[in-house]
Amino acid sequence: MKYLVVILSVAACVATVSTAAASCALSEEFFARHNISADDHNEPGSVCGGQCCGRGRETNMQHVLRQTAAQRVASATRPITELLLATKRTLQEHLTALSYQSQNKTAVLFSQLYRNHASRTHTPLGALYDDIRILLKPGLEDDIEGEDLSTIPPKDLATGTKKFFRDVFPVAYQNVLRLDTKQFTSEYEACLKDAYDAVQPFGEVPQQLGASLSRSLEAARALLQVLAVGASALAASEQVLSNSNDECSSKLLRMGGCSRCKGHDVSPCRNYCLNVARGCIGSLVVELDAPWAGYVEGVERLARADADTALRALESKVSEAIMHALENHVILEKKVRQECGPPSTLDIPNLTSPRPTPGASRRDALRAPPPDTELLQFAATLAASKKLFAGLSDRLCDEPDFANDGNDQCWNGETIGEYTKALVASASLSDQKYNPEITATSIQDSRVAALGDRLRQARQLLVSHSWSGSAPAAEAFMQGDEAGDEGSGSGRSYTDDDAAYDAEGSGEEGSGAEGIGSRTYEETTYSSPPRTASATAFRPFLPYIVSLAVISISVRFT
Repeated sequence: MKYLVVILSVAACVATVSTAAASCALSEEFFARHNISADDHNEPGSVCGGQCCGRGRETNMQHVLRQTAAQRVASATRPITELLLATKRTLQEHLTALSYQSQNKTAVLFSQLYRNHASRTHTPLGALYDDIRILLKPGLEDDIEGEDLSTIPPKDLATGTKKFFRDVFPVAYQNVLRLDTKQFTSEYEACLKDAYDAVQPFGEVPQQLGASLSRSLEAARALLQVLAVGASALAASEQVLSNSNDECSSKLLRMGGCSRCKGHDVSPCRNYCLNVARGCIGSLVVELDAPWAGYVEGVERLARADADTALRALESKVSEAIMHALENHVILEKKVRQECGPPSTLDIPNLTSPRPTPGASRRDALRAPPPDTELLQFAATLAASKKLFAGLSDRLCDEPDFANDGNDQCWNGETIGEYTKALVASASLSDQKYNPEITATSIQDSRVAALGDRLRQARQLLVSHSWSGSAPAAEAFMQGDEAGDEGSGSGRSYTDDDAAYDAEGSGEEGSGAEGIGSRTYEETTYSSPPRTASATAFRPFLPYIVSLAVISISVRFT
């Protein structure tokens, strides 16, 4: 009988060992998937215990689960970060390329009008477009964290536009008087510039153009700035999510790993996961919820292509200003004589007209399509993330490893069964005192408050550059007369051949404005720095980015 008892005891032990081995085999897939190595089972872990985890494996699993949870939750922010940075780069390249094309077109216009004197317009023309491009380069490429968003833009385009027309006035007045082979003396030219305000040779066009350029380009600069700010804030929030206190590390281990240490191949109950995730992850960044929502609303309001429209219309507005001077030459001459007296000129020695060449230089057509539709798609995609931080932690519980679909026959933190504790309403700090899974008061990272302030500052900048209702008069002025339209009242224009060239993409200069179509000119080309294909092909590029973001951004942002 004694021998029988011993035999049965040995058999029971063997059966227990076999069962334990079989049970741990169910957990090995989970350990392998998370790269949690095996260790000595003789020292049980302090949190989980269980026959499948020793102290070393438990410590390793605690680190891995915390890291995995942070990465999976932060993966919700990465597509948005990439969308913001890609949109910033693409829009910046698009507008910069467009500025060089616009500069080339305006230089062609001056070459047509002023022939041998056109070179005198190169410096003021270059200065105006340099100011434009300086506005389109805010801060560093992808991070302007140190830049004060409240500072004024580095260039005042209203002042720069006025200076441009003032510097061009002597050349334009020479053309009005048809002094093709003469040039004003330096004293008379200085007098013309000094008399610019009194004479107003170009009418209201310079003031209207300066106001519209300033509004549109400064708004574009603000949008480029805040796109980088948003991306920087999301990247910083990911760093915050990688932090955790000791209690939360233990809670994540008990929730996501202890069932495996006990040999169960069962995921945690969903409400159990939500309570732990909202308390240990969501509460770290939930204070960014309102600032982020405000930031997104601000971007939606300013995601428009006004700068594109302004750059495309600039050359035609210069043409319109010149036409104003020509059409009102009688009044203009009278005003100039009152201010500066009769013209004082010098003969230009060895001045000959350019020799005709086979085929005239072609205009640099502004082929890059306006990005209105793409910016609307971008804004709509970004709007889907408005409640990003409010629901960020819940994404963890969409992963099968971290949560079951329901609350029955799942891991409830102690055993396989039902989870009966109350579900905390949200990840907000005020709700965490009711969280049954969290006992310690969450200590807020100081970086979160700084990020919130940064997002609020970005929104304020966006709002200051946006408007609602009817467009201001200067804006209507720019949008109502696109490049290539007729000059006012004359029935002729210096850009009549634009439509034909833009439509065909090639061909010689047409007859153009009356009296200048037969002229041959040398074209100065202003080349932009090397850039990617997206700089002149905004339309095919951004939808691809948006599509990727739409796939990546969860529809759970509600």
